[in-house]
Amino acid sequence: MAPIVRFPYRRPLGLLLLLGAGCTSLWAAPPVPAEHELPSALDEASGLAQSGQHAELLWTHNDNINDPGSMERVTPLVHGIDHQGRLRLSVELNGVIQRDWEAIESVRIGGSHGLVVADTGDNRDTWPDYVLWFIDEPDEIPSSATTRATTPTHLLRFRYPDGPADTEAMVVDPHGRQILVLTKRENPPRLFALPLSARQPFPDEGTPRERLASADVQEAQLLGRMGGLVPTDPINWLLSPLTGRKTSLPTGMALSPDGRLLAVLTYSSLYFFRRDVGERWSKAIRRPVAARSLPRIDQWEGIAFDRGASQLHIVREGTGPGTMLQIEVPEAALATPETEPGAGPRPADTPESD
Repeated sequence: MAPIVRFPYRRPLGLLLLLGAGCTSLWAAPPVPAEHELPSALDEASGLAQSGQHAELLWTHNDNINDPGSMERVTPLVHGIDHQGRLRLSVELNGVIQRDWEAIESVRIGGSHGLVVADTGDNRDTWPDYVLWFIDEPDEIPSSATTRATTPTHLLRFRYPDGPADTEAMVVDPHGRQILVLTKRENPPRLFALPLSARQPFPDEGTPRERLASADVQEAQLLGRMGGLVPTDPINWLLSPLTGRKTSLPTGMALSPDGRLLAVLTYSSLYFFRRDVGERWSKAIRRPVAARSLPRIDQWEGIAFDRGASQLHIVREGTGPGTMLQIEVPEAALATPETEPGAGPRPADTPESD
């Protein structure tokens, strides 16, 4: 990934006076988020997930290397950090090649808590297929940071129906029993689904490449096209001729525990899409119900709701202060229309037909 030029979040007085009369809440200055520092070992943080088993734990990982196409061998690790960014545990995945990890998500299957790691990055659009690795989440977190090893329990190898696509955003929809992936370098981005039932047991024998090659390939199903990823404040709007669409590319997603509020992360902003009762994702993702700017344009690449869905944790590539943020979810995103008693989200979405 080419470096993103960092622009601080400031509004010149003259610009505010010029735009003040016409500003809406979308252009209002957001609250200042809390900032933390990730461990130095996490210098390419590229995904984030709230633990399903430990309330104060988040899971993250590094990207592969600055040039994923080289297939240079790296140690495939996921890292458990607390809500202040401190390292608690690292887990090495045995039998796995880390090509270009871009997302991680919690999942609960058969009463067990697990993690899904998405090896879905493809900056050059050259890979014929992609893979999701499933591992069990550790039951206990040690008092001091250590490294453990585990072997994936399952994998899900998949492709897109019309060829390669770079993807950095993935969530698990527990109500629909499906995994949602959102393409990055397309206008507009497209949301695809993969059934959890398509995962296969991880082979017991063979080299990492042989184990991966032995898996069947599932075809992802198109659900819909995402709309509304437009600049959210005057600075982003003024800079758009210089940055092009780069600041609006989706780099992460998070789904609230009730399966209704989808947060989409870009290099400059957050967007929130809400699925009402009985609504298909293809309709819900056409326009965000709320949006807010991030403190600066940067390589924000991982996002996760806390358990109460009132806050979001965000991480970016790089080192030093401000590599991790805690942001309040806007009230406009939390507000939900009245629904019938006992109603819930649609149990499963269907491929796009309109």
